[in-house]
Amino acid sequence: MAAPIDNVLITQFSNLLHVEAQQTKSRLMGRFQSVPVTGDEWAYDGTGTVEARTANERNPRISPTNPEFSRRRMLRDRILVELIVDNRDVRGMFEDPNSKLVRDCMYAIYRKADKIGIDALFASVATGRRFDTTVTFAGEGGQTVNATAGLTYAKLLEIRENFRSKEVGTDMPEGIILGLSEQEETQLFNITQLTSGDFSRNYVVDKGQVVSVLGMDIVCFGSAVDNPQLAVASAVRDCFAASTKGLIYGMSKEFGVKVIPDYPGYVESTYIQVLGEIGAVRTDGDRIQKVQTTAS
Repeated sequence: MAAPIDNVLITQFSNLLHVEAQQTKSRLMGRFQSVPVTGDEWAYDGTGTVEARTANERNPRISPTNPEFSRRRMLRDRILVELIVDNRDVRGMFEDPNSKLVRDCMYAIYRKADKIGIDALFASVATGRRFDTTVTFAGEGGQTVNATAGLTYAKLLEIRENFRSKEVGTDMPEGIILGLSEQEETQLFNITQLTSGDFSRNYVVDKGQVVSVLGMDIVCFGSAVDNPQLAVASAVRDCFAASTKGLIYGMSKEFGVKVIPDYPGYVESTYIQVLGEIGAVRTDGDRIQKVQTTAS
């Protein structure tokens, strides 16, 4: 008969999972701002552009301007991982500090967190004091770069120019993230201006990976997995370029762990549940670009 799973091992497993959550980051959540959310919905409050003026005349009159304020609604999603594991297998998994089960749970959570962020980049956003106005990605200045003929050096320069034209990262430094698949990454390897010392001494290839191009950090998502992160429709893939200030994450619930041994309805099996709530919202259309490529 399989040995029962005692409370000490359950507590140890929960602690390991929390440690793994602190040490492991999703590909996107660690790059964007994250805030705690307490209610069912949360509002991101932003401001518009503030301009200075000259006042060289004597006794100048005051001329105040009314600053623009905007509110954006962030909805939260419940993220859940559920496992039912035979007790003959689970004891070793609970005792092992490097348990694959712990890592698999957190990787699954963070993959979903990345997907929530990617979807929020181009989603319509409810705005206004009562969230009664909806703005689309294109409607608030979001730009789309057509790179279906290839992600060339000229297209990378176009992305950079689009951000520069809106002064993204010029007043205050902002990180830029270029999210793409391994197919676009391979195209980058074939761009001589990026890989040849004849053009630059700042090499962008490190240990077989393209780490940055034109000041943009590369984040790669696999295209051949069961649930690809980057959407593909009619052989067109939606990659993205985003400022680190262009998206904000909200977490309304720390990831909780529930372990129930001898779960009803199963023979000598343990039920494991990892639960959290995460949301994301685009802060500014000028800070996000959709980069469309051809999926092969």
